[in-house]
Amino acid sequence: MKFNWGTGLVIVLAIFILGMGTAVYKATQARHDLVTSDYYQEELAYQGTIDGKRNARELKGQCQLKVEDQKLMLHFPEDLNDQTANLEVLMYFPTDAKNDFELKEENWKVGNYEIPGSKIGAGKWIAKIRLESGDKMYYFEPEIVL
Repeated sequence: MKFNWGTGLVIVLAIFILGMGTAVYKATQARHDLVTSDYYQEELAYQGTIDGKRNARELKGQCQLKVEDQKLMLHFPEDLNDQTANLEVLMYFPTDAKNDFELKEENWKVGNYEIPGSKIGAGKWIAKIRLESGDKMYYFEPEIVL
């Protein structure tokens, strides 16, 4: 049996076109979530975050996310306990933006805070926390892998 170069070239070309078509299809189906959709506003607010991190470092202890009795709990440094504050918590899921959610409390007495378990799935979570107490703002970013 003699090899026909014309037929071989057609087969190679067909495989190449099929492979490229598959690659283009997969590329168009991939999701590309952005970390944030409003970069400009985030940049303007970042100075407040820097100040909040500095204020948080001055406290004794750290803010922590822990699982206790099958509940996800936020623990704040003892220096803040029993102070009245406004709390904003953005639960950030780095691999899928549609799982992110926000919690807010006004005139909240600082203590332990329970994150609703119905909104939390398996994976890495970062709690981006802004706590305003009196004239000071604190910013924390504890992480947990569930």
